[in-house]
Amino acid sequence: MDNEKKKIIVVDDNVENLTALKNTMKDIYEVYPCPSGAKMFNILQHIKPDMILLDVEMPEMNGYEAINKLKSDDKYKGIPVIFLTSRDDAQSEVKGLNIGAVDYLHKPFVAPLLLQRIKTHLALMEQEIEIEHLLELKTDEVKLREVAELEAEDASRAKGEFLSHMSHEIRSPLNAVIGMINIANDEKDIEAIKLYLKKADNAAKHVLGVINDILDMSKIETNKLELSYSEFDFAKMMTSIVDVISIRAQEKHIQVVVNMNPNIPTFVISDELRLSQVITNLMTNAIKFTPENGKVQLSAEKLDEKDGEITVRIEVADSGIGISPEQQEKLFSAYNQADSSITKKYGGTGLGLVITKQIIELMQGKIWIESELNKGAKFIFTIKVKQGAQTVSKAVSAGSPVAGIKASDLHLQGYTILAAEDMDFNREVLAKYLEKTGVTIDFAENGKICVDKFKENPDKYCLIFMDINMPEMTGDEATKVIRALDFPKAKEIPIVAMTADVFKEDVEKCLSIGMNDHISKPIVPKIVLSKLKQHLKL
Repeated sequence: MDNEKKKIIVVDDNVENLTALKNTMKDIYEVYPCPSGAKMFNILQHIKPDMILLDVEMPEMNGYEAINKLKSDDKYKGIPVIFLTSRDDAQSEVKGLNIGAVDYLHKPFVAPLLLQRIKTHLALMEQEIEIEHLLELKTDEVKLREVAELEAEDASRAKGEFLSHMSHEIRSPLNAVIGMINIANDEKDIEAIKLYLKKADNAAKHVLGVINDILDMSKIETNKLELSYSEFDFAKMMTSIVDVISIRAQEKHIQVVVNMNPNIPTFVISDELRLSQVITNLMTNAIKFTPENGKVQLSAEKLDEKDGEITVRIEVADSGIGISPEQQEKLFSAYNQADSSITKKYGGTGLGLVITKQIIELMQGKIWIESELNKGAKFIFTIKVKQGAQTVSKAVSAGSPVAGIKASDLHLQGYTILAAEDMDFNREVLAKYLEKTGVTIDFAENGKICVDKFKENPDKYCLIFMDINMPEMTGDEATKVIRALDFPKAKEIPIVAMTADVFKEDVEKCLSIGMNDHISKPIVPKIVLSKLKQHLKL
């Protein structure tokens, strides 16, 4: 409670009564004398009292009429009123209390009794106000809790639907992988077997794409999605994407048009892999949602350049089913697809656009959509890239040493590598991939065996492929032990991680403990061959 005096209006047509009442209360309260009920409302225009003492018998407007008018106005009905009158019959008192007074006192008044009644009712009024405030807070708290519960339910339902959808997206192609392999096992015709294995391969790549989306989403939610910058040929990157996308477009007889403004430099510095991921995702969606004989257009242009930093605008437009304003609001929200029925019909994880938006924002850009239902869609985004050098080595401009490399291209007869891998089918895959190179592979089922084999005959091995998660001794531990051995070969032999730990921090950890390179699982033959060529200096 503050120290400010409470305001009390005293209404009485007798001047002596007004004077006596004011003198009784002036040391405790701020008193406003008023000679009639009618004039009381003039005072109310200027102050809001904490209480009104009201006589009954007055000219112009008596006390009963005044309180009726007072209680009929929302601005004043909460002000407590005490009748102070010479009427001392029970009927008048009951009437006064019935029409809204909090108390009824008789004249001549007893000062201590009057002051105590005023104090009591003001205290009660404050308690009521406090209770109302608490009730409002409680009501707000309940409402907030209800809203939070509803939001939590919606989020839980959305995540439940998402997990159910992910289960479908993974299990369906896995069923195709397993089914096609089983069918191929029973088939005699070589061409038919190749067709079944190709379908199994496509389904397996779909599963890998789903897993990559989930991993990228995990990185986004833990703020671990980062970019890796390099210099690359922008036009070649665009062409490579279109070459891959066009296969699916041709199946639907969709025309793919590329318009690249020559004002974009030949070479730029950005994250080529992530930028390709963004454009590929948008192009794939455009083809997916465009009916047969439609059109998809990819455009790129330079908007401006300042201090070697270039703003590039890229647009993917289609003649597909379009997106309603309501659907557009959910497009870039995790676990909320624009329309679950559309997602079920056309497939996909529903995470692509969320990941796309995050990558674009990391590239200091933004993405937006222009679309109407049944009138196609345009996904437009900007990014910042750095001006690259005007010349790049022939090897890099050709797409790195990985491009076109085959096992038969590598002179490895007489070379022996040591591969630490605890899973037998992974050992079998690696052996088959490298079979045509003529290389000899010694396998170790865990890190301890790997260390022991290397210590027994270090000069036998030219390179070590090292899995990370293995029993008895991990790849990390094995690498540290090998690097700590006191002979030169232990410090020099290339150790390449070959692991399913694919986050940036995993790669950095491998390099920090003494490994020379990193290959992510599932392994790609061309990448394995390129690493051998690189580290064996062939």
